[in-house]
Amino acid sequence: MNELNETRRLHKSYILFPLFSVLKSLLPFFILVVLKGLNWSAIPWYLYAGGIAVVWLPSLLYGWLKWRKFSYTLQEDRIVLRRGMFVREERSIYFSRIHAVQTQQPLIQRILRIAQLKIETPGGSKEADGVLPALRVDEAKRVERWLYQKRSEAVVKEPAAVTPEQQMETSHTEIGIHDEYAGIEGEHGTEPGLRSVHETGADSRPIRMDGLELLEPVNAEDPVQQEPLLRLSAGRLFVGALTTMNLPLLLVFATGTYSFADDLLPDHFYRRLVEEAGSLPAIWWLGLIPLMFLLAWILSAVLFTIKYAGFTVEREGGNISIVSGLLERKKHVFSPTKVQAVAIREGLLRQPFGYAEVEIYVLTSEKEKKMMLHPLLPMREVNELLASIVPQYELQADIAKPPSRALWLFLRWKLLIAMLVGIAGTIYFGMVGMGLFLLLPVFGWWGYARYKDEGLNIYGKQLLIRHRQISRLTVLMRRPHVVTVNAIATSRQRARSLLTVEATLMVNRGGWKATFLDQAHAVAVQNWMHQAAQYAVRSKP
Repeated sequence: MNELNETRRLHKSYILFPLFSVLKSLLPFFILVVLKGLNWSAIPWYLYAGGIAVVWLPSLLYGWLKWRKFSYTLQEDRIVLRRGMFVREERSIYFSRIHAVQTQQPLIQRILRIAQLKIETPGGSKEADGVLPALRVDEAKRVERWLYQKRSEAVVKEPAAVTPEQQMETSHTEIGIHDEYAGIEGEHGTEPGLRSVHETGADSRPIRMDGLELLEPVNAEDPVQQEPLLRLSAGRLFVGALTTMNLPLLLVFATGTYSFADDLLPDHFYRRLVEEAGSLPAIWWLGLIPLMFLLAWILSAVLFTIKYAGFTVEREGGNISIVSGLLERKKHVFSPTKVQAVAIREGLLRQPFGYAEVEIYVLTSEKEKKMMLHPLLPMREVNELLASIVPQYELQADIAKPPSRALWLFLRWKLLIAMLVGIAGTIYFGMVGMGLFLLLPVFGWWGYARYKDEGLNIYGKQLLIRHRQISRLTVLMRRPHVVTVNAIATSRQRARSLLTVEATLMVNRGGWKATFLDQAHAVAVQNWMHQAAQYAVRSKP
């Protein structure tokens, strides 16, 4: 890096940013004009010149002033950002408070071959506390390494404050106590599905209370050694996307398309479309619905492939970086110790072939806390992937499942709904509607699949929860990250000694649950959660 306290400016392409924003807002108008078949040659030249003078020149002047008034300075203990034309803003971000630094390339930056740098602090805004929107790519990487180096030095200088929970875990490791619930003796005998091993200190080193780890020192001038861990081709991504319906991506795309088209289409267009669709015969709808579903499926796969194009996972020093995106290139850098949970999702099309999607939940100040780790991975290779990236997690095959007396609870509502749909179809559509009774075996299979796949496992400090709605979801979480463990049941379920276990984390307040388990399983999980507090009391002098 250059000398400290030197004022630096953004890349000069930042001058074009206001112009791009204006052109983006005028894009619907241009499309409408093109659709109307305007004769461009009939427009006088002075109107073109006037348009340029009204749109381009003020935007470029405004962009130049913004560029001139935006600067940043790297000081000994902070980075200082200064911006603003009429109201000057100066923001100081101390290195010891930096939570994460991300190098990204949104669409405009990719077009201009530059990058933006986002600096986040714990408890900061959802966007970022500091953004350098236009830097040369190599300069952005140098500043990123510099900030991580200074953050590491700042953390080393300050005394490492340890949270009470981490003191519990550390003291637990030092005195070498085994888990007490290797087998749970309940009213129905010992449950082998719950097991534990001797606790090790693999992930119990002190961590700063504000979430900052002691990262490996890096040299801001020398490139950080990068070790590729995973690269996925566009073909592999597309195949992975075809095995699931990515509804969130599809909804975002559909909402954006609707908003964009609403400005172009004539009034009452949607009303007339609905009226004409209602006049179509039923046979048309029988063919149209599967066709629309197929098109939506293919479109969601294409959008998924674009979002995760160039998917790469690398190790940079002590951190892991995930890079992906075709139109908007994103890079997420995190420490493996920040990973609070691993989610393994087996869709209906994937599970029969032994494939799954692996995601991780990372403690970060960003809005996006869930990251894709692999979109299409054989289940037999999951532990190999986890060992190379987050070795503190391990997928266990044995789980404690619901007892046989819980089967009816998984079936009753589904069979009732299928029966009511069949009756309603028969009443309104006659003999044709009786075909809806075929939903009975389908819903029955669904309930039985939920019963077979539900369960949990305790393995040292790790809790595994498995649950199925449509896809089968297996979540791995560590005890230091678990916020609450709840046992939920109605009075009739408690009379049958059946409880639903729900665990929540900071990154997922909604939690994950395993339903209708034996009461002994729920007690085991609660006792597993209480062990940390018990060990903390025992270890006090």
